[in-house]
Amino acid sequence: MTSEIPTSDDTKRIPNARRAEEKPEPEAETETVPRRRGRRVLKLLAGAAVVLAFLAVADRWAVLYAQDLAGEQVRKSLKLKAAPEVRIDGFPFLTQVAAGDLDRVQVTIPDLGAGPVSIARVEATVDDIRIVGWPTGVDGVDLGKVRGDILLDFDDLTREVGASQVRLAPGRERGSVLARGRIPVAGTEVDVRADAQVRREGRKGVALTVANTRLVVPDVLTYTPGKGGGLQLAAPATGRMDRAEFEDATGERLVPGRMLKGRAVDALVEHPALLKPAGIDPSLLRGLQKAREPKVAEAMEFSATLPSGLPGDLGLRRLSVTSGGIRAELAGAGVSVPSP
Repeated sequence: MTSEIPTSDDTKRIPNARRAEEKPEPEAETETVPRRRGRRVLKLLAGAAVVLAFLAVADRWAVLYAQDLAGEQVRKSLKLKAAPEVRIDGFPFLTQVAAGDLDRVQVTIPDLGAGPVSIARVEATVDDIRIVGWPTGVDGVDLGKVRGDILLDFDDLTREVGASQVRLAPGRERGSVLARGRIPVAGTEVDVRADAQVRREGRKGVALTVANTRLVVPDVLTYTPGKGGGLQLAAPATGRMDRAEFEDATGERLVPGRMLKGRAVDALVEHPALLKPAGIDPSLLRGLQKAREPKVAEAMEFSATLPSGLPGDLGLRRLSVTSGGIRAELAGAGVSVPSP
């Protein structure tokens, strides 16, 4: 009886015959498909990154160009020596220009002329800028909101008003300024002490007025020029003077700190022997008598006005005195600037 089970020789002769335990091997191409797709995605992402980087660079170049152009326009309109620093915020810039609106622009102007003195620095921020007439043309710009800070530097003020020997500093009261310095009077160094007040003149001006000026020789005397002023002798000086002779010559009692006026001061100048024990040179009194409060005060007083080229209702809102100088708040809303 013949067996139907194929032998090993039979399986060799059958082309498609395989052992049951053998499994088909995966083809190499099926393993590389996901990898090929991943490489395509990476290439697309790299290309997109290059395009975005190019657009970002182009946008930044456009911002730099616009900032330089705006700075030059401000320089011309305000007649500045150098173009101010202009910074345009927001990204992308080109999209803002296409829409005819800018989010925010910041401007910093150093050394702005304001009459007899200069403004050390002007910093302004403008929000919501709309280009009028865009995109067919540029008829001007509307500034939604302007806020800024103006600084009048004390060092610049004292140098520019010709009172370089006097220093300005904040006073105790709001808006007050102390003036302190030394000036020569008849060969003697005399301390200058004065009180000043900062005030706003209109909406675009700042002024400093000086009052209560005193010329002081410490531990010797204080002289207040002008109407209502006179000479006050300090306690150390009066302690060395002859009271009887003083009262006979001046008709006044010798009391430390007492205000001596008119004839009493003239008598001291005419009787130098009275002043000698106190170490007071009569020429010093004569020099002090020639001092006039208006003249002393004028050396420190000043007024400053914002340039007339500023558009719309831009003006000063609030003044304050800091260690660095006088600060003023600049503000405005709905300001229209026509195209030049």
